[in-house]
Amino acid sequence: MALLSTSCGQEPVIPETNHNNKQIRYRNGAIDHDRCRRLAAELDVPYVLAVLLCRRGITTARTATTFLYPSLGDLPSPFLLKDMDKAVSLVITAFQEKWPVVIHGDYDLDGISSTALLARFLRSLSIRAVCHLPDRLTEGYGINKQSIARLAPGGGGPALLITVDCGITAIDEVEFAREQGFHVIVTDHHEPPDSLPAADAIVNPKQEDCSFPFPELAGVGVAFYLAMGIRSRLVEQGTWNKETAPNLRQFLDFVALGTVADVVPLRGLNRILVRAGLEVLTERSSPGIRALSERARTMEGRITAEDISYRLAPRLNAAGRLGKPELALELLTCSEPARARQLAGRLELINQERRQLEIEALDSVLDQCARQEDEGRAALVAYGNYHLGIIGIIAARSAEKYDKPVFVLTDEVAGDQGLLKGSGRSIDGINLYEVLQQCAETTIQFGGHAMAAGLTLHKSSLPGFAETFDRVVAETRQAKQPDQERLIDYRPTAAEIFDEHFIGLYHKLEPFGQGNPEPVFYLENQKIESSHTLRNHLKYSIRYNGRLFNGIGFGLADRIEYTRDKPVQLTFTIKNSTFRGEQRLELHAVSIDPTT
Repeated sequence: MALLSTSCGQEPVIPETNHNNKQIRYRNGAIDHDRCRRLAAELDVPYVLAVLLCRRGITTARTATTFLYPSLGDLPSPFLLKDMDKAVSLVITAFQEKWPVVIHGDYDLDGISSTALLARFLRSLSIRAVCHLPDRLTEGYGINKQSIARLAPGGGGPALLITVDCGITAIDEVEFAREQGFHVIVTDHHEPPDSLPAADAIVNPKQEDCSFPFPELAGVGVAFYLAMGIRSRLVEQGTWNKETAPNLRQFLDFVALGTVADVVPLRGLNRILVRAGLEVLTERSSPGIRALSERARTMEGRITAEDISYRLAPRLNAAGRLGKPELALELLTCSEPARARQLAGRLELINQERRQLEIEALDSVLDQCARQEDEGRAALVAYGNYHLGIIGIIAARSAEKYDKPVFVLTDEVAGDQGLLKGSGRSIDGINLYEVLQQCAETTIQFGGHAMAAGLTLHKSSLPGFAETFDRVVAETRQAKQPDQERLIDYRPTAAEIFDEHFIGLYHKLEPFGQGNPEPVFYLENQKIESSHTLRNHLKYSIRYNGRLFNGIGFGLADRIEYTRDKPVQLTFTIKNSTFRGEQRLELHAVSIDPTT
């Protein structure tokens, strides 16, 4: 296969279709080879790495250096967040006057990690905060009056309630909390409604008149910024000096867990925070993280965003899905290795139960989605008597399978007759919260953000919601048909992909996820050295310059016939893995098709 010339600005020819009749085209348009060559020369990096940077809109040496080597020193001041000054002052008053403090989180990993972070940070002020995570099955999302009444201090003295990853829509609940004697700080990252709760301070980068430069923080990112603000003010006041003040880096493992799990964009500040947080996770210094890593089999090598998404987060989220979020919180804040191992074992059992419930419901949901797909629906809605704790993950799997926004609804709602609760997941380019704003007349309430949302509606409103949801998404997508396309970042040569310099630098593009998708490559006329099936997966190897490089295609066992005798078209991603202490490069096939 001839080396792709980089001496001209012409685009290499891309086959129009592959075996699946999916068009293959470049993500974000044609490659500007001249710009990529300049960037490669300025950075002294392989050309293919420069292509991947330009694909992400990173076209100068300065922005590329910031992207490849993100620094915590580039974080903006926490006091750019609206009401941060009020929030910090209130926490310091609570510290000085020894008020009782309650942290109210949420049952998902963003809410759990936010609660863990703030609770551990406040311990450095000798504040032993009471933490409350709602039971998904009996309390539902966010704060509620029953839990507030239960948590309210006796004796009539002042107390402080801090919400994390929730509260921005809790108008009645915040008013009730203040009636119970609480001063209230709301920290949240969900989309603010037109009317806001009457809290003493609201810290949310999405609210109007907020000068913070990055609105896409996760809930745990906002909680981290509150800790930053408190630390900064106490150092400024002389309560702490820079040497004795707690090093906030130790809390970044929480930030990485919650940010990746909540599927917010991994760019800008989130990239800085998650990249540093992954380093802290990889150190595995916390007994809870070490015990969790042992169960999730992530004890070797670097912990990646993918490890969070597919190994760590499911185990921690399972607790909240099945009504036991306090177990995940205890694990994350645990300081005793023996207790941490015990908790990790309990979470493993809960996760196995979650998997079984998911298997039982998934076939029903996918059947409904398949019928709607055949009808040409732009958005899919499934309904049944599913466990409330698993509808979000089933919606995510369905959205990934069909590349369409999906809502899964259940009538398993405690004490509510005739009501359905739903969880939705979206895809790139479709802001789910904005779509729901146009469906508001068919719902009782809704909330969320671009990629994930929840709602409640009357069962009688389900047909109207499904029709409106489909229409709004269809109008948003217009003529776009991503299910008929396979997007790639670059068509490299084997020499470029297997170049040691490129392999050594590739991980600098991480973390991959929402807003920074994993690069997809395409090799044409590639000879497969050997192949065999493992259950429904295809394992294969490629020989280059005398070295064998292994690959796997999950769910591609039926493609083994294409790998014999003739070269193939290979669409793939790259994984750097560690096996018995040795770094290995693997090619994960997206598709394997015969060369036409």
